Amino acid sequence: MHLTVSEITHAFGARQLFENLSLRVSSGEMMALMGPSGAGKSTLLSMIAGVAEPDAGSITFDSPHNPRIVWIVQSTPLLPRRTALENVRLGPLSEGLTLQEADSRALAAMQHLGVRHTATTKVFRLSGGERQRLAVARAVASSADVILADEPTASLDPATRSEVITALRVAANVGVMVIVSTHDMAVARLCDRVSNLADGALLTGTPQPAGTS
Repeated sequence: MHLTVSEITHAFGARQLFENLSLRVSSGEMMALMGPSGAGKSTLLSMIAGVAEPDAGSITFDSPHNPRIVWIVQSTPLLPRRTALENVRLGPLSEGLTLQEADSRALAAMQHLGVRHTATTKVFRLSGGERQRLAVARAVASSADVILADEPTASLDPATRSEVITALRVAANVGVMVIVSTHDMAVARLCDRVSNLADGALLTGTPQPAGTS
């Protein structure tokens, strides 16, 4: 599956946010969307999610079905008084699976993302990194085709940040399209490529190794 953003234009009042902006992302790819605050990263994610529409241009998925899109933010809502498993199973349950089927898929995703050991623990007792990994596990368990992560590691300590971005990397490795909005080059370096959003256009390249300029 491919996402194609084709020559979109969008303005807020007199301010031109995007002008003929184009982008293409494939399943199994993890892309970092970077740029200064106000450059339109969150707006672009909302358009990809279908929540907002550009003034001109098109955003399409070449998929035989409507892609299942999951949006993960810095503090993705979870049910704090429910267990980790109860939270993750909500994804597959929303697809109409039985409880047994949902638990099987949820536990498999949790195992893959390194949080299987938290299954019976109430969410309020978990660390920030564990909660964010549960959010990713729920997306994977719900057969998400696309994960849009909007600053998912902002305000997290380095260890927790690493846990969360590694979880997103794992999701991409199993075929999910992952687009991460971030200011953090440490996050960008774990992505397949980086697209810098500035002056209404995207400048795309490959992440630079740590220590290079």
